[in-house]
Amino acid sequence: MKRTSIAVAFFLAFLCIGPVAWPRSAVGAGSTDMFLLSFGKGKVEVKLYSDYFCGACRNLEPNVEYLITDLIQRNVITITFVDTPLHKYSPLYARYFLYILNGKKEIGHALKARRALFEGAQQNISDSGKLGSFLTTKGFKLKPFDAAPVFSVLQGYLRIDNIRATPTAVVLRDGKREFHQGVPNITRMLEGLK
Repeated sequence: MKRTSIAVAFFLAFLCIGPVAWPRSAVGAGSTDMFLLSFGKGKVEVKLYSDYFCGACRNLEPNVEYLITDLIQRNVITITFVDTPLHKYSPLYARYFLYILNGKKEIGHALKARRALFEGAQQNISDSGKLGSFLTTKGFKLKPFDAAPVFSVLQGYLRIDNIRATPTAVVLRDGKREFHQGVPNITRMLEGLK
């Protein structure tokens, strides 16, 4: 659990380093839209803030996948995954998540990608090439693009919601904003939407 200022600093560092890691020729046309991170068409908006190196996040997501999938299929929620850079290598993982979604945007695929990224973080994979290879062996196709505009929007989410710890879910419904922090609270909130 870290302060927002650390998260913002990592995002800013990531935005400076990011263009060096992938040449402009790898940029995909029209790939910078936030549609990549949002799933569903429900009236209840959920922003799920997590970090791949956060043990509680690693425990939460696999346990609520069935709830998320069900709520999306029934058009109850629109969920946005906001990768929160609290660890030194979190921006790298967040970038690869975007590359995976840029290749195939589907909730089942996204959840599978998140599981793989949590596994990679648990193995402490810190090298970009090794992470790319790890994800490729898991069957993911990476479609690089200039992710800076997406990260800029995510940075704004972190500021607006004043995120200080992960996992945190911010729920917007009926004009009200609710904050749910920790595995049990987020799980109860999702169960309550059924």
